[in-house]
Amino acid sequence: MFTKKEPDPKNPETKQKNNQQTNPKYSKAQFAESRQLSRMEKDILAAVLLEQETYTLQEAQQHIQQFMNGEAQ
Repeated sequence: MFTKKEPDPKNPETKQKNNQQTNPKYSKAQFAESRQLSRMEKDILAAVLLEQETYTLQEAQQHIQQFMNGEAQ
């Protein structure tokens, strides 16, 4: 009886809402409590992430890679 409403490809607001649902953002403190990250990854994120910002898991992994490659600032 009910059908899932498909996002309107012409409406960027709908697309952005769907992205936020599939790519949630987390705070630095939430990454520190994560069970999915190793102790070393948590330590790296503690050093490179900003307190007031939120990050997707993909963004956090990119920060870890950059740090491991010596590209961290």
